[in-house]
Amino acid sequence: MRFIFYDFETTGRNYNWDQIIQVGAILTNENLEEIDDFECSCMLKPGTVPEPAALLVNKRIPGEDTNLSHYSLVKLMWEKFNSWIKEHSPVAFLGYNSINFDEEFLRRTFYKNLFPPFLTSTNNLGISNKRGDVINLARSANYFFPGTLKTSFNEKGKEIFKLDQLASDNITSDKEDNLKFHDALDDTRATISIAKLIKKKAPNLWESSLRTMNKIDVHDFIVGEKFVVSAEFYFGVARFYVITYICEDYNGNVKAFDLRNDPSQLVGLDYPELKETFLNTTPKILRTVIKNRHPILMEGEFSNRVKGYETIGFDELNSRVKVINENDELTSKIKRFILEDNKENEIDQLDKEPEESIYTFGFTNQLEKSLMQEFHEVDWDKKIEISKKFIDLSKKDFNSIQRGKIYNEFSKILLYEENQKILDFEEKQRIKRKLSKRVFYPDTDTVKSPWNNINRAFMEVENLGIKLEDEGNKEDLEFLYKIKDLLEKIEKEFK
Repeated sequence: MRFIFYDFETTGRNYNWDQIIQVGAILTNENLEEIDDFECSCMLKPGTVPEPAALLVNKRIPGEDTNLSHYSLVKLMWEKFNSWIKEHSPVAFLGYNSINFDEEFLRRTFYKNLFPPFLTSTNNLGISNKRGDVINLARSANYFFPGTLKTSFNEKGKEIFKLDQLASDNITSDKEDNLKFHDALDDTRATISIAKLIKKKAPNLWESSLRTMNKIDVHDFIVGEKFVVSAEFYFGVARFYVITYICEDYNGNVKAFDLRNDPSQLVGLDYPELKETFLNTTPKILRTVIKNRHPILMEGEFSNRVKGYETIGFDELNSRVKVINENDELTSKIKRFILEDNKENEIDQLDKEPEESIYTFGFTNQLEKSLMQEFHEVDWDKKIEISKKFIDLSKKDFNSIQRGKIYNEFSKILLYEENQKILDFEEKQRIKRKLSKRVFYPDTDTVKSPWNNINRAFMEVENLGIKLEDEGNKEDLEFLYKIKDLLEKIEKEFK
């Protein structure tokens, strides 16, 4: 299997509203040796107000060294990733904190630019891509295999797993010593170096992680073992549980019984008593394994390394699993509790902006995908006609109608960003007014825009300036002036 490691530098942390400004990606073989790389930067999209703190961290002013548009970057990235998949499938996409951050940016970026968004988990020629995250491997490595990674500690005595610190603590080669952190390509190389250490020093953990990179594999892993060790993470701290499979909930996630508890004590309880026990026991008796987020799972033989289970012993753990598997009445009551506890809440689908609706109105169908592909292939003067077809293509069901409206709007915004002369005057003005309202959105004490706005950004610049002056940090203060200049340009463009 080949791996695609990737990282983004962005204008902020809100994946619905911020944008990618640099992408770095590296294709490796199964030994994590580099085969090919890709790096690209772009300008700021019209109407995007960056978070000054984010730009201050990555020391990058969008468009300062490139005239490449955001859409052009996205298209190049799409083409590169697909060429790697086509040539080297099956592939697994990996990053550092990528499941929670980079992948959400990737999906929404593809979505808003009319590319199928779920590239990292899509089937290609009958083979499903896989996806993983190195950060939780790093957080788990020393627990099972002490000494795998050197770690520093903060003032509260908590281990630091930020990539720049972890890489500084562990990378020693001349080539990797020169890495510039918060550069997308260098951060990708740092991630690969951490992955290599885990693969070398904690091979069982690495091999187990390859078995949890898609939902089907996760299910098969858990069901195929009498019990497994599962990791959960709370504010970056790992906690480990020894669990056995019960069923799946409404969301398709695994519900499992924590074998710290003796199920024989639940046998004979009527349902209200069992429900009361589940609701009032801490830690929870039932644990959740989210299958599509690259969970950390280890085979049951590692259970004797988990605090709180080491004194229970393998024989007793097997005995507890047997009680659950052979008691249909008990498992039926447990499943009833799970299904009642996981009833889906009603969602107001219409109370969302198009940019926030990636999961709201169903998945893109084949006709819509074909129209998107045509949109990217034709000349700009023909794209406006395809834009209208998204509306015409909509069927009468609610979801397809909403998707048609969204894709139509996204296509017009792309035309505004890339080639405004294609749009008629009224459409151009409508989009500019829409973006202007976002740029100048008036925050109040109770209502704030989900996107960053110009007033909030200027306030952040002021606060950062005071802090940097107090610290005597002239270098960052000079860069902050550049950020202020960028914000003034945005303000002038939409005033």
